[in-house]
Amino acid sequence: MDAAARLDTVDSEPTVVAVARRHLGSDPRVRFHLADGEVWLRNYKGPSFDLVFADSWPGKFSALADALTLLAPGGLYVIDDLLPQANWPDGHGARIEPLLADLEALPGFSCVRLAWASGLALVVRHAEQRNAADTR
Repeated sequence: MDAAARLDTVDSEPTVVAVARRHLGSDPRVRFHLADGEVWLRNYKGPSFDLVFADSWPGKFSALADALTLLAPGGLYVIDDLLPQANWPDGHGARIEPLLADLEALPGFSCVRLAWASGLALVVRHAEQRNAADTR
């Protein structure tokens, strides 16, 4: 991250936020949000992001449209835990293929699946197209 970058991290577990604060709390570019991820996504009104990493259900299985709306043109949306894991909660596996199919069908986005680590998907918001008259 360069000096102008910012990192917003959202977690609903106080102990997790405390660990992050202990390691990153002195960096003024980092903002910690102790909040329900879905509520935070639906209420966020700040600038768009170049990267959204949805590491939990909010932003992945719930409030997906809200998370994708936060991406700047050319921005990258990353999700993990897409390959079978022993610790998956009941019903998790059945949600993966429909989620990936939805992401792959999104107009204005490109999606690639990666069979690496726990399974990843990288989704890029296409840069906004400019009208030829706008380039003068």
